[in-house]
Amino acid sequence: MPPRFFKHGELPLVLLALLSETPRHGYEIMAELTRLFPKYRASPGSIYPAIEALQTEGLLEGRPVAGKIVYRTTSLGDQALQDRGDTLASLELRHHVTFGGESLDALLTRFKARLLPLSGHVDDAEVSAVLNRAALEIELLNALARPTKQRKHHAR
Repeated sequence: MPPRFFKHGELPLVLLALLSETPRHGYEIMAELTRLFPKYRASPGSIYPAIEALQTEGLLEGRPVAGKIVYRTTSLGDQALQDRGDTLASLELRHHVTFGGESLDALLTRFKARLLPLSGHVDDAEVSAVLNRAALEIELLNALARPTKQRKHHAR
């Protein structure tokens, strides 16, 4: 028997991530899974039971649209996805995929997932210095962008 592609609990998490981006019906979900994970073979026998379980938990809802059920996350589902951001970030790194856009929260969670495996293998003082320099550069970018944002706001 081949090893499982997703670790325990990851398929529902991936479904939440996909459906938080855009509502989809079942075959669109399977097509997107195949696109993102070419080595994974999505099937109705694995996807629909996972969708049903997520609906039972109140994390997804389905609505009929043009003869198909289109699924999307509920606010509870969005919160569950946010609560499991570290797990999703680890999955993203392992499979070289990205969900959820480029919000600062998402970027920081992915960054943390990349750094955690290095703990104990790099000099903490050097890493601290690099992170402090990065924070200063980001603060500088923010300070330089602020006058532009204020001018745009006042121009309205």
